[in-house]
Amino acid sequence: MKKLLIKFREDDSGLTMMVVMMLLFLLTILGMSMYFMSSTDLKISSNVYSSTRAFYAAESGINEAVARLNLPSSHALYDGNMFDPKPYDDADSLAWTYDLSTAPSWTGTMDNGDTYEVTIEHKKLDTDSDGSYDTVVTYDTGYYPNLSRPGPGDGYAVEVIRSVGKSVDGEVVMVLEISKAPLDVKAKGAITANSDVDLTGNFNVDGRDHDASGNLTGNPGMPGVLTTTGHTVGVGGSADTEGSPPILEGAWDPTDAAWGPYPKSPLEVLGLDPTDTTDSAFLDPANCDYYGTYDGSIGMNNGPALEGITYITGDYPGPKANGSGILIIHNPDFDPCIYEAAELYRDSGDTTHPCFSDATVTDGTNVYSLITHMYDPLDPTSVIPRTTAYADDAQYQPAKLGNFTSNGTFKGLIIADYVDKIAGTPTVIGAIVSLSSVDVQHYGTGNADILYSSEVLDNVTMTGYSTKVSWFTE
Repeated sequence: MKKLLIKFREDDSGLTMMVVMMLLFLLTILGMSMYFMSSTDLKISSNVYSSTRAFYAAESGINEAVARLNLPSSHALYDGNMFDPKPYDDADSLAWTYDLSTAPSWTGTMDNGDTYEVTIEHKKLDTDSDGSYDTVVTYDTGYYPNLSRPGPGDGYAVEVIRSVGKSVDGEVVMVLEISKAPLDVKAKGAITANSDVDLTGNFNVDGRDHDASGNLTGNPGMPGVLTTTGHTVGVGGSADTEGSPPILEGAWDPTDAAWGPYPKSPLEVLGLDPTDTTDSAFLDPANCDYYGTYDGSIGMNNGPALEGITYITGDYPGPKANGSGILIIHNPDFDPCIYEAAELYRDSGDTTHPCFSDATVTDGTNVYSLITHMYDPLDPTSVIPRTTAYADDAQYQPAKLGNFTSNGTFKGLIIADYVDKIAGTPTVIGAIVSLSSVDVQHYGTGNADILYSSEVLDNVTMTGYSTKVSWFTE
C-alpha cells in the first residue's frame, strides 16, 4: 500500500490538467455571472431611463392642460370647448370629457419623440350608493369643508386631468385634480378709489357695461367713479363721466357690513384672503406671467405684450402696446392703513389711528409702533427710532401708475397703489382699482377712455386660478 501511495504522488501527469479545467470552469461561471449581472443592470437602467422619459412626457401633458385651462378667452389658443357650460348637475355635464390630443394646435409630441395623450373630465361621485357616479364634485365648502369659501354648490367643478406619457419602452400615467378658486373682484365702478379723485383734460370714464370690444351692451352697469366715505371726485377741463350714476362720492362705507372693509392689497381686491395660504399663492411670483420691478420693456412697443397676471413691484409708466389680463402695480411693503396712520402721526403726532397699534416691531424686550420705530437695516435684531415717518420711508411708499401715455388698448383689471397720471390716449376696457387712502388719484391731461366691462372682468379673473386638489401616478 505504501508503494502504491508513493507512486500516486509521483505520477501527477493528469492532475495539472484537472486543476486547469476546474479553474477554467470557475472562470467561465464567474464571467457568465458578471455578464448576466451587467445585462440585468443595463436593462434596469434602460427601464428607469424609459420610465423617467415617460414620466416627464406625462408631466408635460399635465402642464400643457393646466396652462390651456388657465388661458383667458382673449388668448389666441383659447378653446371654449375645454369649458363645460353646465358643469354641475345635468346629463351633459356628467358625460363631458375633453380630449386634448385632438385639440387644435395640439401635437402631443415632445422634441425627443416621446408622446403624451391627455383627457379632462369632471370628478364625479356616487353619493347615493346606487352604483352610478352622478354627482359632479365642486371645489367648495360642500366637499372641502376646510375652505372658507364658497358655499356648497357655488364652487367650480373639480377637473380630473389624465395624461399618458409614452417613451420607446416606457409608459407612465399621471392624474391631477384641479379646480378654479372663485374670485370676487372688488371693482365697484369703472374707477374705484379709497381717496379723492381728480379728472381733467378730455378724460372719459364710463361705468356703463361694455363688451370686450368696447361696445355698450345695454346691461346694467356701474358708477363711472366710486369713492369711499369722506372722499370726493373733482372734474375739470372737458372730462366726462357716464354710469349709474356717473359719479358716486363717498358711497363705500368700510364700517358698513354690507360693503365690508376696503381692500388693502391686490389679493383683497380679487376677493381673496391674504392669510389663507391657498389664496395667497394666487399671486405668488411663480403663478404670475411677470413679477418684479419694471424692466424697461414689459408692455412696451419693443417688448412683450402684457398677458395673464403682470405684477410690477414698483413704479410703472403703464403699457404702451395693446395688452390684457390683470395688471398690478403694488409695492409688497406698502400697507395703505399704516401709510394713512403714518401721515397723521407725521402731520399732527396723532397716535389714535387703528393701524397705529396694530403694526409693531420688537427688540425682544420692548414693543414699539412701526410708525415711530423700525428695524436697523444694519442689524435686523435691533430696533431704532425712525428719523423720518413711515410715510417718508422709500421702502414703504406706494407704487405709482403714471405717466400713462399710451395710445393702445388694455383689456382687463388694473390694481394700483396710486394712480399718478393717465395721459395720452390709452383705452382701458375693464376697471381700475386704487389702494392708497392718502394720495389723490390723478386721471387726465389727455384723451384716455376708461370703459367698465363685466365681460372682460369675468374673463381676466379666470386667469391663473387653478388650485391643485390632488395628484398621483399609476
